[in-house]
Amino acid sequence: MARRGRGGRPSAEQVGEVDRRILEAATRLFLQHGFDATSCEHVAARANAGKASIYARYANKEELFAAVVRHTVESTLAPPREFSADLTLRERLRVVGNSLLAHALQPDVIALMRVIITTAHRLPELARLADRMGRERAVGLVAEAIAARSLDTTGALERALPVAARFIELVLVPHQMRALLGDAPSELASRADHDIDEAIALLSRGGWLDGWK
Repeated sequence: MARRGRGGRPSAEQVGEVDRRILEAATRLFLQHGFDATSCEHVAARANAGKASIYARYANKEELFAAVVRHTVESTLAPPREFSADLTLRERLRVVGNSLLAHALQPDVIALMRVIITTAHRLPELARLADRMGRERAVGLVAEAIAARSLDTTGALERALPVAARFIELVLVPHQMRALLGDAPSELASRADHDIDEAIALLSRGGWLDGWK
C-alpha cells in the first residue's frame, strides 16, 4: 500500500492512482454511454472516488470530457515507422496506409468519434482539436513514408505534406466514415489493400507522385 504523505496527505503515488482511475472510468463511460448519459457522479462511482476528487481536478463534466478526448487521441495515434530503402514508394504507402487504418478503425477510436460528433455543437473547439491532432499525425506519417528516400529530409517532408494530405482524404477519411455508419472493421480491413492501391493510382494519374521514388 502506498504511504500517505506528511500530515496524513495522500502521497504523489496515491494521487496519481486516483487520477488514473478517474480518467479510465470517465473514458469507459463516455465511450459506452455518450456525453449526455454520463455524469460526474457516475464517474466517481465507477472510479471508486469521491465527487470532490473529480471536481478538484476538473471544473465540470466538459473539462473531464476534454481530458478523455486528449488522452484517447494521444494513446491511439499510429506509431512512427522506419522504412527500408529497399521498399518502393507504392510499398511504403501500403505499409503506412494499413498501419493508419488499423489504428483509426479501433473500436475506441470510432466510439470516441461518435461522441465527439454528438457534442461538436456545444464543444466545437474540442472537436476541432481532436480532428487536428489525429489528422496532423496521419499526414505527417504519410509524408515521412513518401520522403523516406530523399536526402534533403526537411525540405522533402515539407513538399510531401500536400501529397500526404490528399492520400489521407482518399484512404483514411472514407474508411472512417464507413465505420461510423456501422460497417464492420473486419470488412473494411479486407478492402484496405485494394483501396490504398486505387488511391495510389489516382495520385499517380494526377501527377501527385511525380518526382518521388
